[in-house]
Amino acid sequence: MKEHLSILAHNRAIYSRFLKNFSLEQLNTVPEGFNNNIIWNVAHALATQQSIMYTLSGLKPVVPQSWIDGYRKGTKPEGDVSQEFVDAIDAALMSTMEQLKKDIEAGVFENYQPYTTSTKMELNSFATVFPFVLFHDGVHIGSVLALAKLV
Repeated sequence: MKEHLSILAHNRAIYSRFLKNFSLEQLNTVPEGFNNNIIWNVAHALATQQSIMYTLSGLKPVVPQSWIDGYRKGTKPEGDVSQEFVDAIDAALMSTMEQLKKDIEAGVFENYQPYTTSTKMELNSFATVFPFVLFHDGVHIGSVLALAKLV
């Protein structure tokens, strides 16, 4: 689990660098041929992690439910977000990770509602969820890297 947390921290640092080093306009830009933007990808990765780790474990997510609803699979940007929202997402990248560490140590992820992802991966325990979150982050980091070249 320690290795998984280390990779997650690395992924979160990558996301944070984009949020800190790109302008609000760049973060909100949806380039031609794309259906989302940098901030959507970062918020989506965070919302997905919270949803599949916490909600499917029968636990209350650490982030607002509105973030999960607004950035879940199948959503897209519905307009520009504010700098305050970007800052809140950036802060949540690390604060949710710290909470995750505490929750893992406390053993709160005992029950898990099985879930099949859109790529047909079967998630049936927290042990299968964590590697999927890292895989999912990698997909969206790739999207962010592509978007960054176009904004």
